[in-house]
Amino acid sequence: MKNSLLLTLLFALTGLIASAVDRPNIVWIVSEDNGATHLRLYNPQGAPTPNIESLAAEGIVFDHAFSNAPVCSVARSTLISSSYAPRIGVQFHRRSALVPLPQHHRMFPAYLRDAGYYTSNNSKEDYNAFKAPDVWDASSGKASYRNRDKGQSFFHVQNFGATHEGQLFFTAEQMVNEPTQTDPASVRVPDYLPDTPLFRYTVARYLDLQMKMDAQVGDFIAQLEADGVLENTIIFYYGDHGGIMPRSKGYAYETGLHVPLVIRAPAKWQHLVHKQPGTRDDTFVSFVDFGATVLNLAGVDVPEAFDGRPFLGRGVHTLLLAERDEVFGYADRFDEKTDFVRTLRRGNFKYMRNYTPFTVDMLQNNYRYRQLAYREWRRLYRAGELTPAQAQ
Repeated sequence: MKNSLLLTLLFALTGLIASAVDRPNIVWIVSEDNGATHLRLYNPQGAPTPNIESLAAEGIVFDHAFSNAPVCSVARSTLISSSYAPRIGVQFHRRSALVPLPQHHRMFPAYLRDAGYYTSNNSKEDYNAFKAPDVWDASSGKASYRNRDKGQSFFHVQNFGATHEGQLFFTAEQMVNEPTQTDPASVRVPDYLPDTPLFRYTVARYLDLQMKMDAQVGDFIAQLEADGVLENTIIFYYGDHGGIMPRSKGYAYETGLHVPLVIRAPAKWQHLVHKQPGTRDDTFVSFVDFGATVLNLAGVDVPEAFDGRPFLGRGVHTLLLAERDEVFGYADRFDEKTDFVRTLRRGNFKYMRNYTPFTVDMLQNNYRYRQLAYREWRRLYRAGELTPAQAQ
């Protein structure tokens, strides 16, 4: 009886000590389906995003940040597990069943909760593995860091869907009746896509969505400031994988994997990052590293089971970061689209291996063909009106 009382007291004291430790809050602001090159921050012809650019002026822009997978559920499964999806069996998009994580492997927010953090997610999960009840204190469209105990440190994920692929499922009538803020005549259509009025309108509409998303990001940062937590909060802004124009989402090219990443650390926590505010970083980082990095910033030991390596926080040396110049990628089944592709980017070179070349690229995916641009691409291919680059 005495022993059990002592244990109860010990756990209670541990919790009090953990909540009293001065640690940074950490926030992920996540936009859906937008690659790096669609933002002016990375490409002069990208959309102006003044709020993200302001965040960058006070933080670090990572020029080589990558999703390991070019589709939501696999990318998010990599993020939450800090592990390569194929290694732990969560690489299939729109799986027939959830799978258990390997023994002794937990989703990384659970370790933050153990350390006294309040964890909240608003609201997309889309994991391909079973989620244990110890991951989030709250995960829903109403989840908020505001619901934590007074003085409690928090990790919060805020998702914005303004740039999601479904936003380009417009009709021919909408194309006529809904002019874009971005002038279609001013956009650049990539050489591998046909330069037609439909594609120009699609690119322009997509750039408009980036600006809409940026306004949402600005509103959320203003909320953090109004709540008095901005200057104690490390903010990550990133896209969850590459863009939604044809040949992007679902494909393990750079257009499907290269994402924007901006990280702002307030003055109080500047010692945890390796660059001065307003600088750019060439270090190669990918989603497998994000969870490990959050734990390291919070002063929590990174489990040996994780594949990811921290790129910020204690024990991260600038010289070692400079040597990080490679990233691993994968594309597997995506709905009814069959793939088995692995990629290795090292410096300026990228190796892609298709393990099922007999399926070519299995372009047909019914969900994608709700987009008019995809339909036109296929029609022009069948008519023999595409260049070799556009027809590949």
